[in-house]
Amino acid sequence: MAVRVGFVGAGGMNSAHMKNLDTIAGVKIVAICDLQEERASERSAQYGATPYTSWKKMLKAEPMDAMYVAVPPFAHEGQEQAAAKLGIHLFVEKPVAVDIKTARSVNNAIKKAGVIATAGFQDRYQDIVARAKKLLGKRRPALIMGYWIGGMPGVPWWRVKAESGGQAVEQTIHTFDMARNLFGEVASVGATWSKGLMTDVENYDVEDASCVNLQFESGLCGTIFSGCFTKGYGKVGLDIWCPDMKIEYSGRRSLTVSEVGKEPVTHEVGNNFLLDGDKTFIKAVKKGDQSLVRSSYADACRSLAVPLAANESMTTGEVVKPAKFKD
Repeated sequence: MAVRVGFVGAGGMNSAHMKNLDTIAGVKIVAICDLQEERASERSAQYGATPYTSWKKMLKAEPMDAMYVAVPPFAHEGQEQAAAKLGIHLFVEKPVAVDIKTARSVNNAIKKAGVIATAGFQDRYQDIVARAKKLLGKRRPALIMGYWIGGMPGVPWWRVKAESGGQAVEQTIHTFDMARNLFGEVASVGATWSKGLMTDVENYDVEDASCVNLQFESGLCGTIFSGCFTKGYGKVGLDIWCPDMKIEYSGRRSLTVSEVGKEPVTHEVGNNFLLDGDKTFIKAVKKGDQSLVRSSYADACRSLAVPLAANESMTTGEVVKPAKFKD
């Protein structure tokens, strides 16, 4: 029997997931919900699904095995809890929430229901990330510097911190997550910020830039930078400094390795990591095996807790410990 999949949100990310699932044998897209009726109808016609503008009506009417949720950070309003209660497995795009309370509520519902749940940290499936882990091996890095610096996304909710969480939560969370993926848990966070460049943008209250200092439980230290003020240039990724090696992880493009006495070597991303993430989720659903996915919902909450701690630090000026989540 095919895995029956529904979607809450029919925008860019879920559209990409739909395209991927359409290529995977044993999967049927049965329902698509979006507040924009035209978009829900268009996507549904494309995949032979039923369109909805209410996720509550969709869950009531459509038997589903799995559901993808890709909505703005502020718009998580019970979709995941309701689906989990029905035994529906979940793929939730990042950031999984805009506050700790919502994240805990969903995580508790997932644990209580025992459903498979993962988050959209697709970068974990890149072949160059596996290479980076192998290169690091037993090496102990001394310092990391991370980045998500570029222009401002065009959607109105992004520039309202109460709705997006700010750039650290909505975009740079990919860099925070990769740092956790490679180096383990963050013990404390201290952050600074700047504003005043984006004077021509209406209804804008996020930081133009931020610097988030991280102390990892392992003893490693580092800083992750965010910036949404640039025009036509930027930088995304991690620079990893070891005594005998430097690794430059350039987000979704490449991995450059510099070793003492050797010429730098660059490895390009060689796999369709978004598709691999979708395939892995479907496989986990079919097998009932949560361990197959590379980011559980609880783990995504731990990644969310780091930039949320940074936001608190920006407000208070204090060093903050990220909230804890259990699988």
